[in-house]
Amino acid sequence: TVNPLPLIGIAAVPFPAEVCLNEEVTLSGTGAGIGGTYVWDLGVVEGEAFSPTLGTTIYSVIGTDANGCENSAAINVTVNPLPVVSFTADTTMICNPDHVEFTNTTDLPGDDCVWDFGDGVSGTGCGTVSHLYNTVGDMDVTLTVTTAEGCVSAVSYADFISVLAVPDADFIYSPQPINVENTQVSFRNKTEFATNYEWFFGDESGNSTEEHPIHYYPEIPDAYYDVLLIAKNDIGCVDSISKKLYIEDVILFFIPNAFTPDGDSFNETFKPIMTSGIDFYDYHFTIFNRWGEILFESYDAQYGWDGSYGGQGIVESGVYVWQLEFGDRASDKKHLHRGHLNLSK
Repeated sequence: TVNPLPLIGIAAVPFPAEVCLNEEVTLSGTGAGIGGTYVWDLGVVEGEAFSPTLGTTIYSVIGTDANGCENSAAINVTVNPLPVVSFTADTTMICNPDHVEFTNTTDLPGDDCVWDFGDGVSGTGCGTVSHLYNTVGDMDVTLTVTTAEGCVSAVSYADFISVLAVPDADFIYSPQPINVENTQVSFRNKTEFATNYEWFFGDESGNSTEEHPIHYYPEIPDAYYDVLLIAKNDIGCVDSISKKLYIEDVILFFIPNAFTPDGDSFNETFKPIMTSGIDFYDYHFTIFNRWGEILFESYDAQYGWDGSYGGQGIVESGVYVWQLEFGDRASDKKHLHRGHLNLSK
């Protein structure tokens, strides 16, 4: 009796037998019939999953049927490599908002590449991609690459991109107001998100890099200075602010309480002694008698009352009322003062 050879075949899962590295394949023989057996080479166990090695390998099986007749079959199993994913960025520290360009440096060409930029936004592209960050913080960036054979690998870089807040420059100063009697000014830096500062005080005296400087201005009344603060963070993002500072004059004047228009060349006129801070173009000085009648009126600070009234000569000795109105040179504020004088002749 001559029995035919069995028609041995191979069933593979998956089929075709092409997988990615670290994936499993299950090989099973067919054709030996009931009671038949299968013996594999290269350590394969019939019907059990295993992880084949990288590349293409030929696996053979010998099938023996119940009659003891043998035949063989072979199959090519291909294992494709996983991409070794990597990428770079043109910068890893930016100020908000700004763009970062990412470049895929994966060792295998990708058929599909998906980016997770760490700020809730994703993108695609297997070459160079650009992303605009507008959220402050440290961003984890992940790239997932799928090759043409369908092998997938990913890499994630923790805190890869640092997005810093742009400095917000601001300052205050004291005292306010500033006058010529005290020109020491203390600056209080209220800038946020900065680490380096440069001050320009506007009086050509040089600059300062202190955080809270103190500066002495010239004792010049009615002077304006533009104070500039430039604030930077560690990567050079910058903001600036300028404020105008005014050194005002001090209002100083004196009014005597008596005068003697008696012709002896001493103390012959009565007028305010205006020293500083006065707007001499906004000046009004008036003398009244006890009934409120105007005896003297002047809009010139250099011109005083000689004690006369009209063509009647020097008025009687006694007490009279004066009123002084003038403007503040610093703010144009109106000032009003009243008092009494004693005239003796």
